[in-house]
Amino acid sequence: MKIIGYKDVGAEQQRKFGKTGVSCDSRLYDVRNFHISLKQWRMLHAVVDCDGFTGAANHLHLSQSAISYTIAKLQEQLGIPLLKIEGRKAQITEVGKVLLDRSRNLIKEALELEALAENLQHGWGSDICLAADHNFPTRLLMLALREFSQLAQNAKVILHEVNPLQAEKALRERIADLAISSHIPSGFVGTPLFEVEHIAVAHPAHPLFRLKRNITAADIERQVQIVISHQKEFVDGNDRHRLAGHLRPWNVSSFDTAVIALRECLGYAWLPRHRLEKWLEQGELQTLPFKDGANYKVNLYLIHGHRGQVDSGAKRLADVLQNLSAAAPQNNNSDVQRTR
Repeated sequence: MKIIGYKDVGAEQQRKFGKTGVSCDSRLYDVRNFHISLKQWRMLHAVVDCDGFTGAANHLHLSQSAISYTIAKLQEQLGIPLLKIEGRKAQITEVGKVLLDRSRNLIKEALELEALAENLQHGWGSDICLAADHNFPTRLLMLALREFSQLAQNAKVILHEVNPLQAEKALRERIADLAISSHIPSGFVGTPLFEVEHIAVAHPAHPLFRLKRNITAADIERQVQIVISHQKEFVDGNDRHRLAGHLRPWNVSSFDTAVIALRECLGYAWLPRHRLEKWLEQGELQTLPFKDGANYKVNLYLIHGHRGQVDSGAKRLADVLQNLSAAAPQNNNSDVQRTR
């Protein structure tokens, strides 16, 4: 078997297939010429959306006669009536509705194509992949995405909610442009972004609350701790109450499952305070009174992927995340909205 490369193809074949390997003669837009322009479709949209030729003329800042001539020419070229005059108003026909809907997508894609070209001209990529830790405040993340979307209306953000191991995998496989994680993989640089407070909680009916005193490490040795299995914690050797808590762990796969287990009084858990506010306010969960303190803090870092490359879109999103995180009250997700 011989693999034929482009240089082995004759001049005639090269002309037909070009450097892309696609036959020039096979492209529909080369075989058939365009008869309708985007400008004509845009005028049709204006007539329908602005309730007539006068409204369309005012909207497009053109004369009414120019609009009428263009629509008449459009119908002549297509060979079908798109509008019908009823009284003093132009109504779209049934076949006109079909073409109107399809042409709206055509105009939308044409505008997006031009916007993409403009973004590329300024160094913006079309897609930005963000791998965000499950424990990063959701409201803060949505605020950042909304602000970024106003800066780059046609840049698409692909968001993946991940745990630290998944974030590292996405960075190493060059999938993620940015990652928010509590763990900085070796070879990458992370910038502190947000500090998440974890607290020890249980159902009010849990046996630990019956002690009516501060809880010690010895008190929890025989108690079940609900642990989200993907949590990768770096435990300080002096943090005795956390070390003891891992003697009888029950692993669950998600935060939601952990909360359900807590509400069923199956154990206690260390979870982010900002994600527990609803159940704390309703009294369905309570903070355990540990003698050595019922909280610890974990830093989340902003990590850039694709080392050595400068992508202004990813950099701008990173700047938005850093600015909003710096302005937000740490450890209090309910107040994030009030910072804007």
